Amino acid sequence: MISRYALFGGRRRAPRRLAEAEGAYVDRHGVGVGVLVLAVLALNVFDGFFTLYYMSFGGQEANPVVDALIEWGQRPFLFIKCVGTGLALAFLVLHKNYRLGRVGLVCALLLYSGILAYHGWLWRDLPSVFPLGH
Repeated sequence: MISRYALFGGRRRAPRRLAEAEGAYVDRHGVGVGVLVLAVLALNVFDGFFTLYYMSFGGQEANPVVDALIEWGQRPFLFIKCVGTGLALAFLVLHKNYRLGRVGLVCALLLYSGILAYHGWLWRDLPSVFPLGH
């Protein structure tokens, strides 16, 4: 699953035989996977900042685990959120040749896209509740 080649110049992009494609581990993951991972990471960072921004106007965090992290402070919250998401994405990338790994990567992108859409919906309400000149 993890070899020295995964960290220092991977060797294999695909399995040797087409019949072994499902469930094979590779060292090089391709541009498409990289773009997907960067998109999820960017959406994760935006989610963290928008969460903190909304809460600065008196908003409430619905997730009790995230709410407890925010109690530790903004920087620890963002750090733990980014590291946790990064580790989960790394695990999914390692398993991208498994059906559940691919489903997990797509679900992560869809989930964070939905969360950002929700932040946009919340943002729409901010000016009416909190005028810009506060």
